[in-house]
Amino acid sequence: MSALTPPLQTPSTRWAFEAYQRVRPRLPISASTNVTPEFVPSLGAIADQFDGFIFDAFGVLNAGNTALPTAVARFHELQAMGKHCLILSNAATAPQQQLVKKYRHLGFPITQEQLISSRMLVSDALAREKEQTWAVMAPASAHADQLPCHSFVIANQTVKANREKLDNADAILMLSAQGWTEELQQSLTESLHRRSRPVWVANPDLVAPREKGLSLEPGHYAHRLIDATGRDTVFFGKPFRNAFDAAKNRLSHIPASRLLMVGDTLHTDILGGRSSGISTMLVTAHGALKGLDVTSCIELSGIVPDFIAPEI
Repeated sequence: MSALTPPLQTPSTRWAFEAYQRVRPRLPISASTNVTPEFVPSLGAIADQFDGFIFDAFGVLNAGNTALPTAVARFHELQAMGKHCLILSNAATAPQQQLVKKYRHLGFPITQEQLISSRMLVSDALAREKEQTWAVMAPASAHADQLPCHSFVIANQTVKANREKLDNADAILMLSAQGWTEELQQSLTESLHRRSRPVWVANPDLVAPREKGLSLEPGHYAHRLIDATGRDTVFFGKPFRNAFDAAKNRLSHIPASRLLMVGDTLHTDILGGRSSGISTMLVTAHGALKGLDVTSCIELSGIVPDFIAPEI
């Protein structure tokens, strides 16, 4: 039985925290620390201590397609101060240009260079791969045909009408969980039992904050796949090193001691930041820990942020 049994209804923040705890051995090791988190009213209270800010998106800047109340104003304020702001998102459904347009539409004045997404990371990696055919977990709206590889989308009609097509794919890419079903999950699991192949995961998140709760994301289904098949996977995005290396390279003119990772999830944003040697700030009002005892979650996980605030 999978360690990540799917919830019977919309996942709760408690379920998500416990699910992250169950897959903790597969996540990076946190740098040892004797830090005691400092509670601050907002990012404004510590802005002068840093020159570069790396923001998670969902739960920090937005929930689904809605900008969070103070986030837009803070983003503008930091840039007016001459601070360097970067969005580091595990989003993989939308192509890069579309994602930039989304955040500009929400009120965040970013350029292409200010957004690093898991979609971008996996696209760069695919472009370096030898020619092969990828079976992609994604809805039609993800425009998987724009990826730099030969691919087809895993869909019910594909599985039912032509099981061999899925079995003959050279590799699997878990891009987006929109429209994914338990039937498709079972079909993919069975296909990997019949023929083992590489599995890449473009969004390591287990859940994401939406306007009406949490949605299950590719990371959830990927860990269930690992449980069921023993198949090693490659993750692109937080908390893994490829995401933070990309962010630090983008801000290479700023010393690591002057960088701050701001996120809502201990096991992705804060763990990844700590593992990469930069300071971290946990926000609690809207995202993965909403309604939970944050101090207890920190103690249970052993993942300690430098700062804690309700929002930015």
